[in-house]
Amino acid sequence: MLSAKSAIAVLIVCLVVSLLTPIVSWSAPGYEADAISMFTMNSATALRRIKNGMFDVMYRGFGSRKAGEIDKDELLGFRFMLDTVHQSRGLRTLVEKYEKEGLKPDQAFDKARLEQANILRTIFKTAESTSELYENRRGKSFEAIKAGVPDPETHFLFCSPRIGVARMYGPIVAVIQETRPRGLDLNGIARDARYYTLARFLKNIGDLDFRLILADYVADRDEYVIPSYIRPMDISGLIVHSNSPVVIGNRVAIPPPAIRRVYRKYNRKGAMVIDVLDGKDRLIARLTAAPSAADIDNDTPRSPEKLPDYIQTAWNSYIKSLRSKKR
Repeated sequence: MLSAKSAIAVLIVCLVVSLLTPIVSWSAPGYEADAISMFTMNSATALRRIKNGMFDVMYRGFGSRKAGEIDKDELLGFRFMLDTVHQSRGLRTLVEKYEKEGLKPDQAFDKARLEQANILRTIFKTAESTSELYENRRGKSFEAIKAGVPDPETHFLFCSPRIGVARMYGPIVAVIQETRPRGLDLNGIARDARYYTLARFLKNIGDLDFRLILADYVADRDEYVIPSYIRPMDISGLIVHSNSPVVIGNRVAIPPPAIRRVYRKYNRKGAMVIDVLDGKDRLIARLTAAPSAADIDNDTPRSPEKLPDYIQTAWNSYIKSLRSKKR
């Protein structure tokens, strides 16, 4: 019988062979055949958790907590639902490099995506390399960095099915429902590698290292990472939180921030619809390009609030771009 590390090593070999290879058994509207996928790298426990629906709905927190910047990040999140690819920091750096060289945005994105796939192949060659994504330790230093390869964490978008965890990473929380799984269940992989041992926990207690305990069991709970980027087809909503007077360690907001607005994207009468609601779940606006899907039931609770001007302007620009494509 294979040991846990051997089993993970076998899975990683599959990754090296299949990165960028379509997983044809997963099909859905908007299926992206050439998307970067690391799904084959999941361990047995991780695969079981994914199959059982643990990550069917996930949350990703982002954005600045500085006063006056939530509006800007809310607008960015709104574009992520419509027409903007949510890129990892590593991918953005590569895209910007190629744009500076004169490539058009689409060309720069395609070239950067191929380069990043090669970077991931370089980083993830051994079973031990996966631990660099889920391990928490002081002075953590990636082998890849020492070898001159960019920090692996910069090439992933970190998510969790626990909204409380996602909210720790920013006031804007994207709701993610993958059209096909492409990412890694880090906690599942860590369990099979026997990372969460009693000995580790007791050592951190003995060292009074409560930061690592908090990271292991709170901040990184049920962590799922998606390689490189998330397209609008995989983002089904947005939760916008208000500022909090006190934020500890740039993570824990006190008191818990109130919800300012919620965006829900879904299909209605064959068309895409985005409902914008206030913090009391009352409808502010229904956005859709199809008049047949825009009707609102008489018993739907309505909000006295108005749609922010910057969101209305972005929506108008999006509708205009759709009409231009049809011509």
